[in-house]
Amino acid sequence: MSESPLKSPSPEKLKRDISTPYLLRKLKQTKYAHTLPSQQFESSEDESSSSSSASGSDSTSTEEDEGSRELSVGQRRKVQSLERGDDKENIESYFHSRRGGNSTNKTLHDLELEELDHGKITKLLAKMETGYQKEQAALVADHALSFAQWYVYLKEGYNLVWYGVGSKRQLLIQFVKKMLKYDYHVVINGYFPNLTIRDILNNITQDLLGSTGSFRSSQDQVNYIRGCKSHEIFILINNIDGANLRNDKAQQTLAELASMGHVHMIATIDHINAPLLWDEFKSKLFNWLWFDCTTFESYSDETSVETSLMVRQTGAIALSSMTHVLRSLTPNARGIFKLLATFQQEGGPDFQGITFQDFYMRCREKFLVNSDATLRTQLTEFKDHMLIKTRQVEGAEALYIPVEPKILQQFLESEF
Repeated sequence: MSESPLKSPSPEKLKRDISTPYLLRKLKQTKYAHTLPSQQFESSEDESSSSSSASGSDSTSTEEDEGSRELSVGQRRKVQSLERGDDKENIESYFHSRRGGNSTNKTLHDLELEELDHGKITKLLAKMETGYQKEQAALVADHALSFAQWYVYLKEGYNLVWYGVGSKRQLLIQFVKKMLKYDYHVVINGYFPNLTIRDILNNITQDLLGSTGSFRSSQDQVNYIRGCKSHEIFILINNIDGANLRNDKAQQTLAELASMGHVHMIATIDHINAPLLWDEFKSKLFNWLWFDCTTFESYSDETSVETSLMVRQTGAIALSSMTHVLRSLTPNARGIFKLLATFQQEGGPDFQGITFQDFYMRCREKFLVNSDATLRTQLTEFKDHMLIKTRQVEGAEALYIPVEPKILQQFLESEF
């Protein structure tokens, strides 16, 4: 169908009703007539015939005028869209072709992935080379120029917090080697999953200050450090926003240490919400000076303790995961797990498990539970955390802890 050039309609043509009769008759003559309902043609023809009969002798001239009438912009677009094939069938086929595929219930656990131990993962990561080693080295060298200035800030009573993209562990080690070679200092890896505030205090009082006495509480250790004013102590914490240091008790203890005149602290943060750890009171105790220490270094050391489907769960990871979960449980829950761990340790390598009824009686003797429903609820929580499993032994369901005997012994020695 040839298209006439688009012209501006005259006022007389605008007064006419050109919405249906001419357009529908025009479409009826084309191959797109099937896209419009037949009723429209009939109604349009009836309307056209009635209008022609009302006009009397002028009907012939009116039809000729309509035949030569120019299409409006909207009508022309509709005809062009039909010529392009933008009909209902094409629209439905478009959405049909973009429907989502079939869903599946498979997960990453169902894939047969080769699991690697952490030693092999570390070696593979060490061989990887980034394309920006020179730029990264230049950033670290630029930060190293501020070491002397930062040391002066520490001596003046301020504490430093380093933030920015990239691991700052190597930068921290360089600062220790260049500036704290002859000072009392301790380096803490806050990202380690087993770390507690008690471990930090023990490291300072025993390893650094050489204390051989015992302390009843963490506050006693803090008071002991406060009294040792003969030595200046530098505490360097890589990831003070680590998972085990995000509680109020740990941050309050560290703030008390940082507020001491003879204690100086450098801490690194990587979590975007790390500043929310400190309220106004803690911030005043820390007395931070903030420095952007972006390095773009890999977080290979910080993420080495994380679990992954590609990494075989070794003893160290299983022990840290078990310890981390157990510390979040209630005292009774810890007692139940300790009882099962002790019973399994005493059973030796031939231990297959203990039935629910036998275990329930042992828990009742220790006053850990008052009903079997309470025990079942607690065991369900253990199963959700993958701390215990069950297996069939002589037709009965037996409970056991899925770790190696050596790991279980280390766990009992470190936690109980």
